[in-house]
Amino acid sequence: MKIDEVIREKLSKREIRKLFSLCKKYFPLPLHVLDGQEEYLKNNPKNSAGKGCEKKLKEIRIIHHLYSSAGIDEKSYLFHWHILRARQSEAHRSYQKMVSPERKDNKTYLNRGNGCSNANKVRYPKKVRKTAWKRFYKLFPSLSPEKENLTNI
Repeated sequence: MKIDEVIREKLSKREIRKLFSLCKKYFPLPLHVLDGQEEYLKNNPKNSAGKGCEKKLKEIRIIHHLYSSAGIDEKSYLFHWHILRARQSEAHRSYQKMVSPERKDNKTYLNRGNGCSNANKVRYPKKVRKTAWKRFYKLFPSLSPEKENLTNI
């Protein structure tokens, strides 16, 4: 992107790192909205805005200052900021996916469970479930009664 090239030319590495990390942390906020929120914070008690609101507004002000020191107009850098934030949120959503294993006992694969108290023990099906026993012996051939009979002979 052209804006990335301008930022790399005009800002130091430390400023670039700070700008990109703050852009990924906060949603794009135009200057007039930021001014309004700071004015609201001055006129109203601190607890009404929420915890950490002052810090958030200071860091957003830093973002605006870094973009303006790079010589980029507000319309362009708000769009760039939006793209950075969208990429970060997409990456964050992909990191949060933890696929839980299916919980089907004795179908055609081992049910490993979630590591609770019964984690290292085999769960036997009820005696009245004949098809479940067939699948169970397919999964655990060493526990099959036919093999036990062959080894006892």
